[in-house]
Amino acid sequence: MPPKEIIACAMTEIAEFMKPDGFNYIKSKLEIRKVFDFMVSISPQINRNNRAGITAQAFLKCSISDRRGKECFWSKGLAISNKKQDSFRWWDFYGVEQYKQSMTEIKEILSQRFLPFIRRMEYDPMAIISEVAEKGFCVFADEPEYDAGFVIPTAFLLRYGTHEHLTMAFQNYIDRHQLPYVKTNMEKAISLLKENKEVVNNGEKYYAEFVVKHNIELKF
Repeated sequence: MPPKEIIACAMTEIAEFMKPDGFNYIKSKLEIRKVFDFMVSISPQINRNNRAGITAQAFLKCSISDRRGKECFWSKGLAISNKKQDSFRWWDFYGVEQYKQSMTEIKEILSQRFLPFIRRMEYDPMAIISEVAEKGFCVFADEPEYDAGFVIPTAFLLRYGTHEHLTMAFQNYIDRHQLPYVKTNMEKAISLLKENKEVVNNGEKYYAEFVVKHNIELKF
């Protein structure tokens, strides 16, 4: 069986597992989707190096968008943690044993982490908004990973949160980030922007521009 067909079988099985939570399977796109106040989806990105009879690997992209799917608030590979390196996992479905192992792990992550998070988004959105402001989208683990892959959910908080939520998100970002120069770079960039000076060679330029534009006061 060609790798794409094997992956299609895997997506069908995952879709059946998620069906009780109101997810639908769009077979033509190999996409599992649920729409309520938000659009939540899981879709595979098939490894271009797959070979029939050898591998059938796919990256399972999870995303949360507005209900029309126009604006994506969060997107990450299905993983066992919130760490950047874990989110780039290729799931292999080739061979009976490997298929079973992958499906067992995937269903465990879905049942223990992903689906409970989505249920809370649907039935207790205000709590989720506060939680996201405090530590970002912690879908795969309770604690955030302020690593190089951490993204402040600015679009989500700008649309659903308050100014206080945005301030909390940025303050925690600079206070808790694993990279020590993040806080320094943010302070320098904000200072330059407030003086109408150009910010160059600074990885925090985008966030600093957002902070200044939305009058967010941070403590350094």
